[in-house]
Amino acid sequence: MLGHVIKKVLNNNFMDVYTVLGHQAEQIKAALDITDDHHHWLVNEDYQYGQSTSIKAVLQHIMEDHQHVMIFLGDMPFIKDGTVEMVKSSGQVLCRRAPFIVRPIHQGAAGHPVFIGNIDQNIVAQLDGDSGFKSVKRLFAFRELIDTDDDGVNFDVDTKEDYTLAVDRIGKYTSAKKIN
Repeated sequence: MLGHVIKKVLNNNFMDVYTVLGHQAEQIKAALDITDDHHHWLVNEDYQYGQSTSIKAVLQHIMEDHQHVMIFLGDMPFIKDGTVEMVKSSGQVLCRRAPFIVRPIHQGAAGHPVFIGNIDQNIVAQLDGDSGFKSVKRLFAFRELIDTDDDGVNFDVDTKEDYTLAVDRIGKYTSAKKIN
């Protein structure tokens, strides 16, 4: 699943793609064998303290060269390319603003990927726990939510039941492709 997400992101023409790993990082890197020059691995030794530690790890690594990022989660394989482009384009338009966030929403629920612009050290320092940017959303001068019909923005695979649904969805998608 993670390999699929990485390849999807790489196919969307980002300057650099960083994958942050924690538990069993070396085994995962070896199993995925990503060879694209735009892809970079980072290991978060503090992964057990929550998602924010992975976000901090990558932001601290890239902040000298990049002020804007899009964050994808490795357990969300069904986000459509059109949604990625929509969020990316909206974020690029806002790049001259104070710190901002752009998120897709589906049926009223905010999802991923998230475009974060004009990141500063204050924001990075206050990231905490497993809630990602939710813990610092008050620090963003501007937030844009983009309505989408893409249910993939909220479909993450966190449980065995989610995994079963994902496998079923892949099976239906593969069957539909064979018919067409």
